[in-house]
Amino acid sequence: MRSFSQSSQDSILQPISTDPPLSIFQQRAHVVQPMRIRPRDRTKPLATNKFYGNLMNGDSHAPIWTHPYGLRWDSNSPSAQGLGISHIDDNMKAFGPSDSGSSKYYINPFLVSMGLSATEFDAQHQMTVGDFGEFGCTMELSPVSEAGNADSPRAYIRVPIVRGMAFITGMYKGLTPKIFSNILVRTLTRDPRPMSGGWVKYRFLIEDGITWLLYAKSDQGATLALVMRDQAHTEATSGKFTGVIQIAKLPVGNEAQAESIYDAAVGVYATSGQLVVQKRYVSSNVGAYEIKWKLAGNTKQQFIHFTLPHHRDVLTDICKPTTIVLPSTTKGKMVAYVGSSWHLYEPERLSAGFLPDGWEGIVTEDKKNMIRKQAELDADMDFDQQTNLDSMYFAGKGLAKFALLSLVVTDVLKDNGALKAKCIDKLKSSFERFMENRQMFPLVYDTTWKGLVSVQGLDNGALSDFGNTWYNDHHYHYGYFVHTAAIIRHLDPTWRADDISSFVNSLIRDVANPSSNDPHFPVFRSFDWFMGHSWSQGIFISLDGKDEESTSEDINLYYAMSLWGRVNNNPGMDQLGQLMLTIARRSIQSYFLLESDNTNQPKAFIGNKVTGILFENKVDHATYFSPRIECIQGIQMIPATPALPLVRRREFVQQEWTSLLESRVGEIQDGWKSILMMNYAMLDKEGAWQYFAADNGSPVPLDDGMTKTWALFYVASMQS
Repeated sequence: MRSFSQSSQDSILQPISTDPPLSIFQQRAHVVQPMRIRPRDRTKPLATNKFYGNLMNGDSHAPIWTHPYGLRWDSNSPSAQGLGISHIDDNMKAFGPSDSGSSKYYINPFLVSMGLSATEFDAQHQMTVGDFGEFGCTMELSPVSEAGNADSPRAYIRVPIVRGMAFITGMYKGLTPKIFSNILVRTLTRDPRPMSGGWVKYRFLIEDGITWLLYAKSDQGATLALVMRDQAHTEATSGKFTGVIQIAKLPVGNEAQAESIYDAAVGVYATSGQLVVQKRYVSSNVGAYEIKWKLAGNTKQQFIHFTLPHHRDVLTDICKPTTIVLPSTTKGKMVAYVGSSWHLYEPERLSAGFLPDGWEGIVTEDKKNMIRKQAELDADMDFDQQTNLDSMYFAGKGLAKFALLSLVVTDVLKDNGALKAKCIDKLKSSFERFMENRQMFPLVYDTTWKGLVSVQGLDNGALSDFGNTWYNDHHYHYGYFVHTAAIIRHLDPTWRADDISSFVNSLIRDVANPSSNDPHFPVFRSFDWFMGHSWSQGIFISLDGKDEESTSEDINLYYAMSLWGRVNNNPGMDQLGQLMLTIARRSIQSYFLLESDNTNQPKAFIGNKVTGILFENKVDHATYFSPRIECIQGIQMIPATPALPLVRRREFVQQEWTSLLESRVGEIQDGWKSILMMNYAMLDKEGAWQYFAADNGSPVPLDDGMTKTWALFYVASMQS
């Protein structure tokens, strides 16, 4: 058994800076205003990409998912006023067409089995949200007549919304409880057996044959009495209620045992979670982190919380599993564990250098000579033309490819003359434009949500540059810039040292600020420490929740952060990037890159080999930009760096190639073929080398984030 210190001292989660945003970033208010934020939380940085984002966007009625439960604020229907609760078993998942033998998508319908409400609610009842954190937030519902001060209504239902929570807990103050169900209740029964602590228990048998439990305890000694008014509505007949109501679903086939476990756990609940990463957790070559669930209620009770498969792979035996199992929407089975402090131990913390390990003993002199000839050609390209673009994404890809070219020239070819000078000088000149914020569409500091966004969206609309201004894809976009800067610092440590550090640290603060002590950016905008990967979607409303498309560009940020920490004398940043890369590797291999024995995605889907776009509530084997199979698979292959093979196992690459790509690659005539062939090098490096090295009079079409120099070196350095 491994245990971890509970102390918060010596944490690597230190602020990168607490200084105001750089003066080069003009300050602008966003055109989208956050909605229904509790007043005392409005001045704080807002978590644009967290799972609860729908609650503060638009009319706030789009659902969110804590897993295993889905939640939705309902006020539009006269029959449903309050917090709707959904959970879908695997047999209720809806699958799309399967032209190639695997379903193109699957989705979980949002069906409200139970809902927390009050007879005092009508269509004008109010909802506010606050207490934002890494693992959740708090919702408060109140009737207009009792709203009072927005920070402290006179009567309310307060619901802590926490990832993995086993109970949906409503703290009532001065309201008459009402429970609604869109599926309809078949029978309502009160358990006649007395429960300790003054609790009362009801069983709701829903028309789909599922039983839900409702526990209630009054702070004032009165027992909550419920009666069915009709199949859709159950109301209290015992008057206004101040106390706690907790709701949980019984898993089919294990009802009796699960109910006894819920009985032992009722009364205690999580209000938030704390991420702990002490220096000792990342000592040597291991990686560990801790999630401490902050508890309320009767903390002497047995606390249970749901885990995902990638948690259970590394969860130490301080926490114990129960037999309660419920499916998540898109990530396999969730198992309730006993324990309020999760210690997650990765035995190997991933680390990658600027170049692939062992390349010196693999790349032959003949291949180096060919790489040198190509580098001399690539060095003549117009760096500015390919980087001074109207997109932070494509500009970042362009800068990173020229940084890798410069790296090969310097560290592989050992050139210390004109070729090196040409590459590095041109790279610095191109990067300087962004470092000084002189690009076509500069970054501005958004004073509303608090982050660095392209001005383009404020002027030209939400979808400009893939939604960067709406906080989409910052981990993709800015990861390329961090990688480029790390290479520049590695090649020329003294070049504009303060300026480049300030600029790059600003980008990292925007997308992966590790500390709430930085008042100018939210903590970990993109990375979800419960899910183990980042979310791409920002402040757009989404009926299926947040989503992630490119897992390879996701890990590129963590790899780049690690390199930047290494060259910037910041071991904490290096270790943090490595830890995030390690956690993401496990999550991506569990849910996104699907080997034939994967048990977390449905059998009808795993033949697609990649998820495509994984939402909180559905998985769609697609991209946002093309239906072509090489794009759907290939977006999980860029950029090709030493970090990529750490996540893409050879077994997976072989299965994907044989089943989907081998028959297609010969028909591709554009740069996507180069991406597939770089990936193919893991299986047949000589075949991939021959493709890139061929001299048949026609240039090899390349992805816009790749030079032929890097392609040749990367393939030549691949382990056999």
